[in-house]
Order: sequence, then C-alpha cells, then structure tokens
Amino acid sequence: MNNDFDHLTNKEKTTYLLLSCLGWGSNVKWGDDIEKRIQKKMKLENDFDPLRIRSCLDLIQDTESAIVSFSKFGLQKFSTKNYGDGEMYLKLYGILNAVYLQLYSIIELYEVLKLNYKKKVSNELRKLDIFEIRNIVGSHTINYKVDKETLSNKTNKNFFRITQIYITPKCENLNAVDGFGNVKEYNLYQSIIEYNRVSEKILYDGTLSYMKSIIKSERKIGEITNHYEISKFEPYNYEALYQNDKLQKKYMARIRCEIKKELGIIGKKNKRSSYKIL
Repeated sequence: MNNDFDHLTNKEKTTYLLLSCLGWGSNVKWGDDIEKRIQKKMKLENDFDPLRIRSCLDLIQDTESAIVSFSKFGLQKFSTKNYGDGEMYLKLYGILNAVYLQLYSIIELYEVLKLNYKKKVSNELRKLDIFEIRNIVGSHTINYKVDKETLSNKTNKNFFRITQIYITPKCENLNAVDGFGNVKEYNLYQSIIEYNRVSEKILYDGTLSYMKSIIKSERKIGEITNHYEISKFEPYNYEALYQNDKLQKKYMARIRCEIKKELGIIGKKNKRSSYKIL
C-alpha cells in the first residue's frame, strides 16, 4: 500500500471518502434531468445538494489546515526573535473561527446527507469548551448573552476582557474576566485537542453511514476506504505534531555547543584558566 494519504488527519481522509461518494453519484449517463438522477442516486433532497456537500468539504479541508498548523506551533512558532503579541492575537482569533466554521460544516453535512442523530451531534459539539471559548473570546466578547438569573443586574448581557499576560503559544492559561469580576479559565490547546477527538469520530461515523446507504457493495466501500488508508477508525494524535518544544531544545543545544567551542578557544589562549562547561 502506498503512503500518499498517511500524513493526513482522519478528518482530511474522511473528506476524500465523501468526495469519492460525489464522484460515484455523478457517474450516470448523460442526458435530460441528469441533476435529478444524480440526486436520486445519492439520496439527496435537492438537486443542488452535491454543491452544498462540496462547499462543506472544502471548508473542512481548509480549516483543518489551520488546526494542524495550530497543533504544530500553537499561536506562534518558537523563535528567538520577538514579534510581539500581534501574531498570537491574529492566530488566536483565526483558530477560534476556523474551529467554529468546521464544527458547523460537520453539522451541515449531517443535515444535507440526512444522517441520523443530527440534533445529538449538534449538541455534543456545541457543549465542548471550545464552543464557549469561541463565543466569549472570538465573537461575542462585549455582548455575551446569558440567562438573566445568572447576573446580579438582571440583564441578559455580559462582557469580557481577555488578560494579555496569559497569552502564550499554547494558550494553556487563557483567562476571560467578565464585567462582574468573575474569571473563566481555559486551556485553549487542550480544548482544541478535545474538539478534534470528538469531531473526527462524528465525521467518520456519519460518512461511513452515508456510504453504506448509497453504495450497497461492501467490496466497493472497502476499496475506497483502503485507498484512503482509513478502513478502520483510529484516533489521530494531534498532540504528537507539536514542535515548539523540539525547536527550543535544538536551539538550546546549539547555544551550549557554541559556548563550549568559545570556551575551548579561550582555554587554549589561557591554559591556567578553568571553566565549568554547562
């Protein structure tokens, strides 16, 4: 088996499964009412639904690229140069909305493909920490709606400030202080890891269920899933992608090596001098 798809995440592989379904469904004889025949073959409600599916898949693929980049470097790739907080805030708002767009693309697929448990899937995704983080930090920061009973002023609006001191590449201590002094503490990196764990399984299960509903040949389904190297679901290890710690260790090793070389040169010039090598 080739490894053309070995580097892809489960969500990326799953989008290729659905693209294969689109290709399979479009394989009909040319003629009148071709859109209707494709619609019937793919068991869709509308003749434009294949385009809706393709739109969802494009969005999932694009946002997954952002999620993979965040998994590798967090909000900022390790560097000895100081680029300020601007890049991290840009990526903070970017990753939050990338996850939000992907989340709703998955829910939309469940709607278009008429899959079971859409409401359950929607609730499961929306109850994740990342959904609240996105709404508080990246969308409704100054006009966050809540139940009136939860606030002392009996309004249904709250607002938040994001404390700059806690913005780090992994955002493990992201704090949001509301208008009444209450603090919400989040671990952005782990919240996105949790989202990935839940969403990749939801997307895979829904896709496999749809494939079995339109393609009756188990052999054909097996050929497609084997081709994209996702015949059996295994959680993708996003945490293993993180590179900042490795980059920092390499940098420190290079610095130690340079110090040793420098001390060696100095030692030759003054043999009576003694140095402790770190």
